[in-house]
Amino acid sequence: MVLAAAMQSSTAATVMTVGFVNAGLISLRRALGVMLGSAVGTTLTVQLIAFSITDYALAFVTLGVLLFLINIRIRSYGSIILGFGFVFFGMGLMTGAMEPLQYDEQFTQLMTLLSGNLWLAVFAGIAFTAVIQNSAATIAIAMTLASTGSISLEAGVGIVYGANFGTVFTAMISSLTATIDAKRAAVAHAIFKFIGVLIFLPFTTLFIQLLTFIGGDVERQLANAHTLFNVVNVIVLLPFCNRFAIWMERLMPKSERNKTSHHKYIDQTTAKFPAVGLLQARKEIEHMLERVESKMFPELMQMLENDKARKAIMEEEKVIDSLYKTTFHHLRRITEQHLKDSDTNEAIKLLSINNDVERQTNVMKEMARALSKLEARQKVLNHWERANIEALYKEVSESFVYTSRAFVEHDKELAIRVIYNNPKVQRMEREMRYGHFYHGSGSSSTVSMIYADLMNGMLRIHQHNVNLSQTLLDRV
Repeated sequence: MVLAAAMQSSTAATVMTVGFVNAGLISLRRALGVMLGSAVGTTLTVQLIAFSITDYALAFVTLGVLLFLINIRIRSYGSIILGFGFVFFGMGLMTGAMEPLQYDEQFTQLMTLLSGNLWLAVFAGIAFTAVIQNSAATIAIAMTLASTGSISLEAGVGIVYGANFGTVFTAMISSLTATIDAKRAAVAHAIFKFIGVLIFLPFTTLFIQLLTFIGGDVERQLANAHTLFNVVNVIVLLPFCNRFAIWMERLMPKSERNKTSHHKYIDQTTAKFPAVGLLQARKEIEHMLERVESKMFPELMQMLENDKARKAIMEEEKVIDSLYKTTFHHLRRITEQHLKDSDTNEAIKLLSINNDVERQTNVMKEMARALSKLEARQKVLNHWERANIEALYKEVSESFVYTSRAFVEHDKELAIRVIYNNPKVQRMEREMRYGHFYHGSGSSSTVSMIYADLMNGMLRIHQHNVNLSQTLLDRV
């Protein structure tokens, strides 16, 4: 409710909620409650329009600009007031543009048709809201038309019904490439709105009598109609959110994800909402880290003697590469928006971390190829060489676990531990590499080269752990 009131748009609030569900930040059950509340929150906008606040929109714009320029500490508050003013200024322009149409004969005939057909008014509200993606703007125009006598109060109420249902299309579109839970949330939102319209339609005559009894001019009556419509829907539907979530899970069961798409959280449509988009990018990187830890690191030692493990490394690297590209382009789209300094820093940090994770998997792929080359030449590493690689692997894999946990849990102590352990890992690699020239003097040049490549690969993986940890500590 508060979110929609602050954003002056239940549509935007609903799209953000779908994004939160897609990112796994809130459950489907909670999302249904948020969507119902957002519809009530947007009634504040319509009520303010009924108070003719659009006449003072430029005053809000001026105040917002002054606050934005005066002090950097209150710049965000200035942005809020500035956006608030522009929203109502835009609505004022749209409603003002409708007034001259009352003298147009064709327009008058169309409005007469709407006034005589409630269903036609509902569909008009749906279509117009689907196009402009703002129910408050649609209702504001209906209020203007009703105040000039172009449409009846009944037609205005019908447009209110349609405007409320028309908000579902943006959320449905935003969920097309999202997770199954996000799709469920969008469909549930549409069903809730449809049920709400069905509840009110048979009682429209009584509803109009109630609005007339409450009083006020026709603009106030339509604003009250919008408020009552959404408040009643919340009262009726909110108790069924948990049950409805269960029904949605049965109606839309989870199916195997499209194999050409490996991402779990990123939804391209949320790039215009930086807060949501950044959260989705963070969750996607967590997903990448989990895959690297569970599907690639365990295979590193196995691939010394198992070709199947090498192939598994190479196949998983393709998945990580796909996730890297999806996350990279998503973050680049976000950085093209007008961001706060904190959001800009977060986006840059995530871009850097995304790059380090992908580079680590590239190194693992190179190590797998080196071992395949060794096997093709019918050469093997001796026991001492394997023992050294395993010792270094334990240090590197442990530092990766610490780094991953530091990112997921926002634990700077773990990141510091990785950095402090860096000299030890570098010293181990150097001693083992030089020791090889003594102990491995009998090895062939091919074995010696591959051994050096493997040790260097372990060191490079660890260096990316260090880079990632430094990024978490804002040292880059």
